[in-house]
Amino acid sequence: MKNNEVPETIIQINIPEQKPVCAEMSVVAKAGRNMRKIFYITSLAGIAICFGSCTATGYVATEPSYVEYSRPPQPSSVHIWVGNDWVYSQQNHIYVQKPGYWEKPSHNRTYVSGYWQSSPQGQHWVPGHYQRNHR
Repeated sequence: MKNNEVPETIIQINIPEQKPVCAEMSVVAKAGRNMRKIFYITSLAGIAICFGSCTATGYVATEPSYVEYSRPPQPSSVHIWVGNDWVYSQQNHIYVQKPGYWEKPSHNRTYVSGYWQSSPQGQHWVPGHYQRNHR
């Protein structure tokens, strides 16, 4: 060996193979998307159940007895009386009467009072509502 020559040494370092960071991120991202989907579906189901229970129609064998409430004075000549209404109680399975009230009618609309309707299941209340005036 000559004085100026450097001995050739080969050093081999074994580095364990690592998964690329992007592969791990895709697994986390997929799990996040799936959790998001589950959250949205669960939320929509909860909202549907809530609205379904709020608007359920109940049937009774006979119309409940009507209680006459005193009508307060009319606030102005444009106000109309929205008559007593009935609300079905899911807990007690009965209709509960709500007192009427004065209201300014919507522009170009007429208020149609609620009424009892018969069906094979029994009697149920169809609530009052506004309908558009036909010209």
